[in-house]
Amino acid sequence: MEVQTWSDRTELEEVSGEVLGFDLEMANSFSDRKGVICMIGIGCYDPTAANIHVTIGSTTKVTEERELIQWFLDELAKFAARHERPKLLSFSGLDNDIPWINERLERLDIQAPEDSVITQFVQLDLKREFYRRTHNNHISLKKLEKIFGIERGSSLTSKKVSYLLTHIMQNHQRGNGIPTHVTDYLRQDVRHLLLILDRWAAHPLDGHHITDVEYLTLVNSLFNLCRKVLRSSRMKRALQQETSVVAAFAGELQSQFDRLLIKDDFEEFTLPSLPPIDSRHFDLQRLVKKYNHLKSIQLRDEQTGEIRLTRTLDKPKGALAVVRNKGRLLMIRRADHLDRAPGVWGLPGGAFEVGESPGQCAVRELAEELALQGREVRLMGTSTSLRGEYRLFWVEVEVDNVSQIDVNAAEVAEYRWVTPEQISRLKPLIPGAVEGLREFLGAEWASAARQS
Repeated sequence: MEVQTWSDRTELEEVSGEVLGFDLEMANSFSDRKGVICMIGIGCYDPTAANIHVTIGSTTKVTEERELIQWFLDELAKFAARHERPKLLSFSGLDNDIPWINERLERLDIQAPEDSVITQFVQLDLKREFYRRTHNNHISLKKLEKIFGIERGSSLTSKKVSYLLTHIMQNHQRGNGIPTHVTDYLRQDVRHLLLILDRWAAHPLDGHHITDVEYLTLVNSLFNLCRKVLRSSRMKRALQQETSVVAAFAGELQSQFDRLLIKDDFEEFTLPSLPPIDSRHFDLQRLVKKYNHLKSIQLRDEQTGEIRLTRTLDKPKGALAVVRNKGRLLMIRRADHLDRAPGVWGLPGGAFEVGESPGQCAVRELAEELALQGREVRLMGTSTSLRGEYRLFWVEVEVDNVSQIDVNAAEVAEYRWVTPEQISRLKPLIPGAVEGLREFLGAEWASAARQS
């Protein structure tokens, strides 16, 4: 087990010395149940010296997991002994980190959770406090940092850290230790919790509702997970009753979702009811969790009845058709005489017509530009167009016969099927393509496109 400590001069006005920030990062090897990477970070403010002190305990050995948990409890006990009313500050700690600690207390037979020193602390959970103020629980620490004007000196995200630690586990690289930039990411997490709390009371949070795009993304993510469950023939055979429930739910969800996208009217949207699903299957548990998260978001103010939603979709909308065949992506070069983005490479697509859904628009544009007959597979997400005047919907489209391309010269100069390696030869790429490729197709496409 390793313990590292940092101090940096920072003057806080509202945070007292009795607040202890807390966060953790971990990864398990589920294949052999022997591997673990665990990091616990704590931090406090010293008003006398105007310093923030952060300490991180970490281990890459499952045999040291008990030692790490005990170290954390000992640190809490020492802190509690110095303060009459200690407070434990976290982001979603009550829903994630504290239950994780409590599970270890029981499994490792350290002590009963109700007897631990954690119970001596007043819990300050920023995610719960944000929800209490805004009724918006679709929030991350990264979003809070942006709201409170706090810059992070790293491009890492929590999801990237999780992937990185899992990669280390799967490739048996724990002997190399935890990368410095991962440790620094957790250090910043703990420090930023204290900075956010210091600015909390003075910041008007009431207007920070979930955006329409964020809400649509959540609905779309839930629908795509339903599709994944229903595509699994193995699951259909083993869990016929559960999959029939998911099928009925997915059908109603798609109907409501398409109506919402066409009318752009959240007043009429109703999240369908998902009957109870009692299964330990990972994807079904994820589905229930996503549904409960979405259901917990209160779009309508209980007192006024008004929709609490930050609108960003009042711009004209367009759709892009993502067509893939044998590992290659279909790209077009726009005609040189067009007013918008002439001569640049991008995906087939165009603006919505009245009453169209994103899928209908993408399929129509593909037929108009290249005479390909396709069908919508799924909505992948949204991005913003070249000058920010359009909201673009990325739609995966399946085409049975890709050999029947007939280029419409009024809109398209040429087309190519490209691999990630070949996309760098397409010049110029339409601005925003790299970011979209990274988000919707993966880093290999984005890194190659960046060389374009």
